[in-house]
Amino acid sequence: MSTKEDHPFDPGLQNERTAMSWDRTALALFAASLLVARLNASETGIVGWLLALAGLVITVWIMVTARARYRTAHRALHAAAPLPDGRLAAAVAALTAIAASIEVVAVLR
Repeated sequence: MSTKEDHPFDPGLQNERTAMSWDRTALALFAASLLVARLNASETGIVGWLLALAGLVITVWIMVTARARYRTAHRALHAAAPLPDGRLAAAVAALTAIAASIEVVAVLR
């Protein structure tokens, strides 16, 4: 038996589209970390591959956190409760800025 909460909240599926965009963001960050590791492997050696491993860990964290955020938002929409905050977006922005800064330093070195 299905309940009201089993169905999407709105016909536009905004919450579902947001969850999918978080998946795409995580995969793009992972691909970028692999690309940076591959391009820098000859100069940085194992450090480049460790950065790629860190990118994988961050990717998994983003995907798990985004799925939890989706479930929280889904329940909140059906219960007319407050929606989740923007900590995930702030964390991803900060991680992206840190990664970009590291690459700028590596290029200028």
